[in-house]
Amino acid sequence: MFANNLVETTKEISVPMAGLEIVSGDSILRTFVGSCVAVCIYDKEKKIGGMAHIMLPKNNTGNSTKGTKQEGKFADEAIDVIIEKLKNISPSLKLQAKIAGGAKIFAHESETGTLNIGNKNIIEVRLILQEKKIPLISQSVGAKNGRWVTFHCDTQKVIVKENNGEKII
Repeated sequence: MFANNLVETTKEISVPMAGLEIVSGDSILRTFVGSCVAVCIYDKEKKIGGMAHIMLPKNNTGNSTKGTKQEGKFADEAIDVIIEKLKNISPSLKLQAKIAGGAKIFAHESETGTLNIGNKNIIEVRLILQEKKIPLISQSVGAKNGRWVTFHCDTQKVIVKENNGEKII
């Protein structure tokens, strides 16, 4: 590990629930999401990027998770943390994003109901990216199943594995 949590060696890193990692070069980030959303934000020319495993749309607790092991927990904090850490590495960035997850895991959830955390996560992440003027390049969201999400920093490829196969977004 280097300053700003930047990993510079070829390495595959598992991003835990509510976690956040920043990498460069040919490092790989991986996580599994159900109703959570994996947000990958990167600069393709500089080959730096990060992934947050977002559990909930907003932090309404009054206690910031920034600087903790759970700084990826809330969309409204995690995206800011990724941007800040990437800008600490290189102030001039052309950021882009890819997202995956936000599944409707429980059969009793309606598409718009209060329990559909996956849909709320998707909506909040899209809104924040739009507010930050970060283009959302591709996504694999919704449905009723969890997904493995793998981000390759050097190619910006995000591989999503679901029950019905694998796709690159």
